[in-house]
Amino acid sequence: MMLVELKRLLIENDGYKRNISLQRIYVNSSSIVSISDYQGASVFLLRENSKFAQDNFSLVKINEGGQTEEIIAHGSAEALYISIGENNSGKRLLND
Repeated sequence: MMLVELKRLLIENDGYKRNISLQRIYVNSSSIVSISDYQGASVFLLRENSKFAQDNFSLVKINEGGQTEEIIAHGSAEALYISIGENNSGKRLLND
């Protein structure tokens, strides 16, 4: 088992205001089903005037024993893929 660090976009409603932050989480790399660039986060963050509005985000799908959880992670899909690959050099994609 190889754990990888992801920074999850965390949005908390605080009455009249939303608190937007990044939460550090650790995920088993073999549980990651897919990673894709997610533009929806940028649109939302621009509307909220967030300091993260210009950053890239990805939708990461994680297998949790029969269920799939989706999280929005900080970084492009390519950057996350490279990061996971560096931490888990034993597995590679075909034709990679």
